[in-house]
Amino acid sequence: MAGLFGAMGLHFHFHNKKGGSVPVTLSKEQLRNIFMQYDADNNKQLSKEELSKAFEHLGAVFPSFRAKRGLKYADANGDGQIDLKELEDLVNYANDLGYTVNK
Repeated sequence: MAGLFGAMGLHFHFHNKKGGSVPVTLSKEQLRNIFMQYDADNNKQLSKEELSKAFEHLGAVFPSFRAKRGLKYADANGDGQIDLKELEDLVNYANDLGYTVNK
């Protein structure tokens, strides 16, 4: 199994018996870990800018748009940040979008 963190997303390459790659949806745990690695100031909250960088890492075509939509979806208290209580809703939002790795 080969893996690397690319500039546009998390890439794992697994080859099937025919030599091709098969996309596999990221797990909620993987998504949660990716989001939290973008908590640049380690305050246990994700700002719109941090979310945008995380969505860029995931390969979003318009990461700022996804960050804005993620905030709208998950920011229950309206403070413009995703805290640990709201993280699960953000993970569910991203999970519904079906981000994948190649397998």
